[in-house]
Amino acid sequence: MESFNGETAAKWDYRLSVKSGLQCGMLKRLRFKFATKILLHEINVHSKKMLELANEFDKVDSLERMMIIIEVVKN
Repeated sequence: MESFNGETAAKWDYRLSVKSGLQCGMLKRLRFKFATKILLHEINVHSKKMLELANEFDKVDSLERMMIIIEVVKN
C-alpha cells in the first residue's frame, strides 16, 4: 500500500490571485469539510479515536484552542 506525506495546507500553491481572498476562505472551509468527513467516516478504522480527540479538544479553553490552531496553521 502506498502512502503520501504532503505539506501543510499553508504551503499549498493553488494558483489563485492574491485578490481572491474570499475564494481562498471558501477553499479552506471545503478542505476542512472534506478532512472532517474522511476522518470521521465509519469506514475509517481510526474514526472513534478522532472523535475522542475532537471531544477532548472541545473541552480546552477557547483561547488556548485558538493558540493551538494558529500554531498548527503556521507550520
